[in-house]
Amino acid sequence: MDQNTIGAGSDVRELRFSFTGKAVEYFGIWIVNLLLSIVTLGIYTAWAKVRRLRYFYGNTWLDGHNFEYHARPIKILLGRVIVVALLIVYNLLVSVSPFFGLLIILYILVFPWLLNKSMAFNARMTSYRNVRLNFRGSYLGALGVFIVMPLATILSLGLLAPVASRLANNYIGRHLGYGMARFDTRAPLGALYANLGATVLFVILVALVCSGLGFVIGTGASTIGGLAEDGEEALLRLISSGPIIGAMVGGYVALTLAYLFYAAGVRNVAFNHTTLDGAHRLSSRVGRFRYVWILVSNLFATLLTLGLLRPWAAVRTWRYLASSTGLQAVGSLDHFVDGAAPEGNVGAAEFFDIEGIDFGL
Repeated sequence: MDQNTIGAGSDVRELRFSFTGKAVEYFGIWIVNLLLSIVTLGIYTAWAKVRRLRYFYGNTWLDGHNFEYHARPIKILLGRVIVVALLIVYNLLVSVSPFFGLLIILYILVFPWLLNKSMAFNARMTSYRNVRLNFRGSYLGALGVFIVMPLATILSLGLLAPVASRLANNYIGRHLGYGMARFDTRAPLGALYANLGATVLFVILVALVCSGLGFVIGTGASTIGGLAEDGEEALLRLISSGPIIGAMVGGYVALTLAYLFYAAGVRNVAFNHTTLDGAHRLSSRVGRFRYVWILVSNLFATLLTLGLLRPWAAVRTWRYLASSTGLQAVGSLDHFVDGAAPEGNVGAAEFFDIEGIDFGL
């Protein structure tokens, strides 16, 4: 539907996504999923995934309606069995002869197909107002965006990262649909390069803070070292190298956090330049510093409680992302209708799930 067909008199509504799930509720689901997955030697993980996503989707709301997740656990289990079997066969072949390592070339060539099928499956299993999402990607398009561009970005030492981000988000947005309607993403390159510049400054800030802490520790250790006995000198010499260790650790931490900082900025740019049906516009206002803080504090809380606060961390992150997302709706959202679309491939979806690859769909 073109925006002109809606009419100049149509109401423009600023809608916000919301999440009504609670950490206590999800903890009950999480602990049962964990225990049954252990008892069944991993077989129950397929049912655990469905229960988890149905809880999070079902508690995510927009304009008085929630989302739904429709995948069947048995299909996910079969997909995982196939993926695990292929991975085991590949590792056995490589252990027999390094020659089989060349199969990585085949994997690279198949990757775009897997990606498209995975996103098609995940989209088709998601619905809102009884209308399902869909994804129709092309092999050559995915090959250029997700294989060629990442290699070019590495060769450019990261200078082409905004170009790669723009192409990736535009590819996903322009091939994603909601029933018979289509999304359209046109992320501006200038805003993405501005985000890269902010990320570089963030890296420098984090590296300086970590290096500074290392310098303080090293200086204090050197002072104490003058009063130490000979038997403690080796240890103190190690500690007194704090500035060097701090710089190394700081660089690693900075690069890790920089990815999260950069990704949050890219999300904002892409969402803020995405439309649905030529009229309704998405929005995102994720605070980059706050997003990094949430994920880092979640990690420490989870580690310090030996994993018991993992449900709280998951709910906290999902709620923040939902509350930071909106839709500028032009008129009613009742006119969308479902339509036939490729269901995708559950095996491809589970491959990316097992490998920990997330494209933000």
